[in-house]
Amino acid sequence: MIDENEAWIENNFNLKDSEKFKIMKKVYKDLFINEDYFSKKIDVGRSTLFSWGQKNKASFHTKSKIKLCKGFKLLDSVWSDKFSTEYAFEESLSQYEKIESIKSKKDITKHILVKLNNIDIRGIKLNNLSNDEINELWNSKLKNKSSVFMFEFAEKLKSEKRISEALEILEWINERESSFKYTHENILRHFKAILLSHDNIQDWDGAIHILRSLYHSSHYHLQEPEILTLLASNYKRKALSKEKIDMELMTSALCLYEDAYELKNDNAKYYDAVNLAYLYNIVDTIEIEYANKKEIKSLHNELLKIWRIDKSNWWEVCSDAEILMLLGRVDLAILKISDFLENYNVKPFEIDATMRQIKFYIHLTRDKKAQQFLEFLEDSYSALI
Repeated sequence: MIDENEAWIENNFNLKDSEKFKIMKKVYKDLFINEDYFSKKIDVGRSTLFSWGQKNKASFHTKSKIKLCKGFKLLDSVWSDKFSTEYAFEESLSQYEKIESIKSKKDITKHILVKLNNIDIRGIKLNNLSNDEINELWNSKLKNKSSVFMFEFAEKLKSEKRISEALEILEWINERESSFKYTHENILRHFKAILLSHDNIQDWDGAIHILRSLYHSSHYHLQEPEILTLLASNYKRKALSKEKIDMELMTSALCLYEDAYELKNDNAKYYDAVNLAYLYNIVDTIEIEYANKKEIKSLHNELLKIWRIDKSNWWEVCSDAEILMLLGRVDLAILKISDFLENYNVKPFEIDATMRQIKFYIHLTRDKKAQQFLEFLEDSYSALI
């Protein structure tokens, strides 16, 4: 057990954000060229950059940490990890440097989960199984089946929200010696993290452990940026589940959503963009008590230049509308949803999922514009059921 004096010494000598910043600036001085270049690169004024350099033993706002992570090309954990001396921090900085893909974004080969659908085992096509057939197969001698068959069955169970059973099958695959397990190790770990993140399980720490390992050890995120989105989602949910919102976890979530946004193909960026927009407003409301829309405006303008919105897809249209809502442009957001509802069908669970996210956002921010948009969605939902 650490006595009170030891605890005081440990806490007193943890480097503050401003102290870390000065060391980063010293180590990565070649990134600067000059102050003007660096301030433009991380999108802050020269006076702000100067102020950061003058602070002693001060903590930075979340957005400041994110901008510096991006500018210095460092992982988000550089802020949350504890260091007792400047020397220890300086010596460890290289461990936080992001791995850059040698290939251009367009050339990145995406290793999506192996497509194992429609494998014919005794005439059974797993993706077409009924509930009774799933139960019958579950009660049979599944462990005698091939790893390929079991993995596909686990995917089917996930689609039916039978998450605990899908996790059990992954454990069976992991217990046996097979070429499939070793050949597809990253894919199996990725899938397990997806299952652990599910609302039915909510093992955020377990998922984070797997995803961080994929991120650091194998750099799997360069082939499959979706793990960054999943990792960000777990950090966000864990941060927001605490009685007092954990701002270090929020910093990690925002950094990872930004990294995922940069790595993904243009038409897949919208999901990370809308999550970034929500978190920007939430962080501002917590730290400065009002939402500065600058980052969201810039993000939305950039997104619209590269994103061809599928106007028949609820999630894409709604994501665009939600960003407009977060910018306070509620009338235009409502118009976009109204246009969709007049021309296409939306499933009740889709609109319900959107409303739950907005309700939680309103709970955290008391955003009156968002409340107006929510009331419109609630009226639309009532008409569907």
